[in-house]
Amino acid sequence: MKSQTKLILFLLIIPVLIGELLCGSSPPLKLINPVGFLMMFLIYGCGTILIREAKVRWNLQWSVILLPVAYGIVEEGILVKSFFNPAWGGLGALSNYGVLFGFQMVWVISLGMYHATMSTLIPIALSELLWPEFSKKPILKKRGIVWSIIGISFITLFGMFFFGTEVAGKMVPYYPNPLVLIFCFLIVGLLIFLAYKFKDSKKISNTKLISPKKFFIAGFLFMLFVFLVPNLFASAKVPSVITILIQMITIALTLLFVFRQIYNENLKEYSLFCLIFGSLFFWILITPINEFVLHSFGMFSVGIVAFILLLIMRKYVIKRFGK
Repeated sequence: MKSQTKLILFLLIIPVLIGELLCGSSPPLKLINPVGFLMMFLIYGCGTILIREAKVRWNLQWSVILLPVAYGIVEEGILVKSFFNPAWGGLGALSNYGVLFGFQMVWVISLGMYHATMSTLIPIALSELLWPEFSKKPILKKRGIVWSIIGISFITLFGMFFFGTEVAGKMVPYYPNPLVLIFCFLIVGLLIFLAYKFKDSKKISNTKLISPKKFFIAGFLFMLFVFLVPNLFASAKVPSVITILIQMITIALTLLFVFRQIYNENLKEYSLFCLIFGSLFFWILITPINEFVLHSFGMFSVGIVAFILLLIMRKYVIKRFGK
């Protein structure tokens, strides 16, 4: 199998495994359902590979960040509509927490940051570490781009009309106010436009880089504040405005880190990998809870396999790029 074909398959499949499987949203028994996997393949895989192609073809620098945010809105706002549906299965304590104009804002912010990293940017970054020779080359022909657009458009429209709340094992469609869906479409279009508009804009820092160990800690803490803190605060009945304020601070600190450390002329591949490792390690630590507390069969094994694969990749990154 050619390296380019392997890369395409990686970008189509790995986002599902990281974005759905590792976090426990779709445990192994659910993921092996061919219909369910096909749906996730279409949204995660097609979305990620299109973002990757836009990044390369448009020569995106910092503005590439806008595309994963747009992706998160497509998946959670338009497809599954969890931004608005208080009965969506994955909400838990965040259901109806911090609602503004129909949007469950704490959930919106958390899922926006989650999908921007776990579902898209991390798989793309991993692909560039594994196949650096393709990092600046398109891997899809026009036909591949068209089919990817068709795939994500089909599943998005299908979900918009038929996804909703699961009741007694059956999906009951949920339809929010059409105005919030129109708003989501407009924001997605605006984000794509802005990403393209600033396609050649570079913001390269020359500040001192922190150590790889601190990159690992930064990734871990980011996921902690994206997932754990909002859920704990919601469970403790902390006023949502405080939670949203903390989320805004997290976003500001994250952007500062991105522009000063990731977009740094001295950034090394090993430091980037440590950032990814720290982000994924948080979810690896959660897998025993998913297995033994939430009874998601197979999740502990998923965590072990993921940890072993990351250790193997660490050796590969050190061997190929050094520390």
